[in-house]
Amino acid sequence: MPESAPPQLAVIVIGYRAPAQIVEAVTSLLDQDEPLEIMVVNSGGGEVLALLTGAGVKVPVIEVGRRLFVGAARNLGIAATKAPFVAFLADDCLACSGWAEARMQRHLAGDRAVASAMVNSHPRNLIACAAHLIMFMRRLPGLPPDRALRYGVSVDRRLFDEYGLFDETMPAAEDTEFLGRLPQELQPVWEPKVQTVHRNETRLSRLLADQYRRGCRRGDYLAASALNTPFRCFRDTFRDRRNARKLAKIGLSDQDRTFAMMSMPIVWLALLVKSVGVYIGVRNRVKAATRR
Repeated sequence: MPESAPPQLAVIVIGYRAPAQIVEAVTSLLDQDEPLEIMVVNSGGGEVLALLTGAGVKVPVIEVGRRLFVGAARNLGIAATKAPFVAFLADDCLACSGWAEARMQRHLAGDRAVASAMVNSHPRNLIACAAHLIMFMRRLPGLPPDRALRYGVSVDRRLFDEYGLFDETMPAAEDTEFLGRLPQELQPVWEPKVQTVHRNETRLSRLLADQYRRGCRRGDYLAASALNTPFRCFRDTFRDRRNARKLAKIGLSDQDRTFAMMSMPIVWLALLVKSVGVYIGVRNRVKAATRR
């Protein structure tokens, strides 16, 4: 692509309270070989512009004092950019080398939505391995398409005109809701060459606290279905311990797989804590609904 040609891919970096790690997230995009239209959307306060400028990073920034749910932050970034394809990066993630190029190869070949794989920030730390498997066991790079969940999606901007923007009222799962509006033929393709690093917890206490919070949020979301009783949601969440080992054997290789296998006792413990959080989340939502 000529140097003067406008970027084909916009990347919206989503931050909350201007965390220091957002500098590395943006830098990982600036290091891509593909020209990008980068937009940072930060909510909840903090001086993200000053933070980035102080690190020598100059990119456009949108700052919102109040907290935004992720869907609202995504939509602000979409409205503020122009490139024909749009991707997103959370402030606790890094784009691996080739992240943008591999996306654009699929988009320019005709795919309107492209999903990505996740890799572990600390693949030799057993706590981080457990955290990674719990959250991303279905997005490991070695998984075949029929085993992979299609998230971390970049999309043809025209899809937002055709199917609407993200729901701004959902505290989580706004991407699931959006993808659910797309017909089967427009569902994201799995492209494991697009790899995103997630900064995983490396201390057990923080991992367990994080999984409990995630479980509570997940339970609150699941409670919307009348079929999801607290016990059923607990059981289904804890059942994932069986899948973690199976998917790690398929989706990881060599030493990454070895360390993942060694982390299984921690996976079981953290999944148990997450399952309790799911139970509490469903129960609290059901109780609140019955009081109305």
